[in-house]
Amino acid sequence: MMCIEHTVTGILRELNASRIRYAIMRNYESFPALTRAGDPEGHTDIDLVADSRDLDRLRRALAAVAERNGWNSLTECDHWAQSASRHHNIEAFRFVRTDPLEYLQIDVFHGYVLLGLPLYDEAGMLEGRVDDEERGLTRVDPVKENVYRLIQIHGLYPSAERKRLRYQARFLEFRKNNREALDRELASKFGSFGVAAADALASGDMERFVSRMRLARLRFVMKFALGHPVRILRHLARRSREHMLRFHTRQCGRLLRVSAPARQREDLRAVMDELVRKSFMDEWLEKEADVPLSKKHRVAMEQGAVVIEWSEPGVADIDLRTAADQHSIASLILREADRAHRSLYACEAVAEVTAQ
Repeated sequence: MMCIEHTVTGILRELNASRIRYAIMRNYESFPALTRAGDPEGHTDIDLVADSRDLDRLRRALAAVAERNGWNSLTECDHWAQSASRHHNIEAFRFVRTDPLEYLQIDVFHGYVLLGLPLYDEAGMLEGRVDDEERGLTRVDPVKENVYRLIQIHGLYPSAERKRLRYQARFLEFRKNNREALDRELASKFGSFGVAAADALASGDMERFVSRMRLARLRFVMKFALGHPVRILRHLARRSREHMLRFHTRQCGRLLRVSAPARQREDLRAVMDELVRKSFMDEWLEKEADVPLSKKHRVAMEQGAVVIEWSEPGVADIDLRTAADQHSIASLILREADRAHRSLYACEAVAEVTAQ
């Protein structure tokens, strides 16, 4: 984890030195640590908004940090970044190290999105950003951060209770000290329904909170439609198209055909479980070669999962008979999983293997 903390510090310094227009969106309170609540071994991603005109400088900055901090590779995934509606896009940058096994993801957003529409577009998110000298970073206007946090709380109810309660505590603490500014912004976006939802949350009336938030969301969409009748149709059509493409033709994850004797299958399963624990992916699945991909497989792959298909040596992407140990297996899996992504940096050893 120390390497990750050094890398986080390096990223922030590089962003500031390069004069990149950015703002950290959330989970910056413990920086440079990225410890996930309740899981000291795992860690969260870094979520930030950046000016689209600075993306090339951002890529160069991250590549420099990857090289200085001894990462094996840095890749960019464009799975969520192919929309003509800028606020739909997210560039995902992935730092990978195989020894020790470590992973860090930077997600670059261009809007706070509600129902496919920009609650705040890129310019709106960068406006009013705050220089946090104590942490050495720039972060999103906390009023806007908490307007969106109210939407997140609604989306998490009634499941994900621990995460929801954590967000709820942060929202209510901020509102207690900044009520006038926050309620003014809630009213601007959602009318009286947004303020009423915040009041219900403060009183613990979750039934009223949910009902007020539904009306708040409806009011936002109606106001947007009245002000931008053509844009709303364009945005929603693009969102529908992107949803179909992501799930059916260009999933973020991939199918890996693997040939392995029985004992090495168990080694691979252990490696995949460790990759999940280290946040390389949220889950992995396996299937036999004669079993077609199911909806469950495609949904998981859309979110970056790797599906292992047990195959014969002649058709396999990976033959584990060439892998001496679990470290070698992990290197093979990660190399294959990254082939579909744009390489921004690779250490010499990785570059040589990839070229073969």
